[in-house]
Amino acid sequence: MTDSCVWRSDGFGDNRIPEVSVGMPVYNGERYLAEAVESILNQTFSDFELIISDNASTDGTAEICEELAARDPRIRYARQKVNIGLWANWDFVACAARGTFFKWTSANDRCDRTMLEKCINVLRRENDVVLCYGRTCLIDGQGNEIGLYPYDFSYQQAKPSERFITVRDRMNLNNAFQGLIRLQRLKQTRLNRRYPDSDLILFAELALYGAFRLLPEILLYRRMAEGAASCFLPEQEKKVFLDPRSAHKQFTRWHLYLDSFWSVLRAPIARTEKLAALDYVVRHVYWDRRALWRDLFKRLS
Repeated sequence: MTDSCVWRSDGFGDNRIPEVSVGMPVYNGERYLAEAVESILNQTFSDFELIISDNASTDGTAEICEELAARDPRIRYARQKVNIGLWANWDFVACAARGTFFKWTSANDRCDRTMLEKCINVLRRENDVVLCYGRTCLIDGQGNEIGLYPYDFSYQQAKPSERFITVRDRMNLNNAFQGLIRLQRLKQTRLNRRYPDSDLILFAELALYGAFRLLPEILLYRRMAEGAASCFLPEQEKKVFLDPRSAHKQFTRWHLYLDSFWSVLRAPIARTEKLAALDYVVRHVYWDRRALWRDLFKRLS
């Protein structure tokens, strides 16, 4: 981790470990970066570090990061020497985290100032919950509210296999990604893979380790605009954005299923639960078999 980047600011400058680590990966994010950072620094809960990883940006991101880090000792700022891809950068901030709880946060979005306080209270109180997040309000490029996103859910089924299946069936726009997570549990997963929609595989895997709790309050304002959301990119551009070094050799559909298998097999859950989750994956492989073979023949031709 230290070879791939230069730490421009390493936070408190002592050995104090905050209770919460917030990770903010950024690439060419000068337009919204300051607003996103301020929404974290102004939280009502203050015992946190903010880890910013600049993915070799070519705009004014570095200057903004250095200015912000000079003003607040809670900021740890690293600049990658080369563009390591989106998911590798998101994983970088998670691996650098030191707190008991961890939150990813986008450099394009903003959080309600009570987000950390409300979510940490749940995680302190309910040991079976591995992730807590609030409702999401979608906003445009100017910060105007588009509306409440209606498809965020709690995933609190008693059985790990049921949580895994429900996440795979129901999660689409992954707003839980910016929730507050037990870091120890997150680090038991394989984190993000290097292909589109791999975050859905990660969060299905995380659901095997515990429940997701959704709070009724709006705690995230997520920006849906070109340049701020990867969902607007064409498929090939999205692959380059996620991992510029291997976009040309991806078998995305195959990876989705293989990683689903492996996530279940390595999870510390009962054998009956593994079989139930694997049965779900096998059925979907069967239903998707023609597309899988098409992808393989296309790549080999």
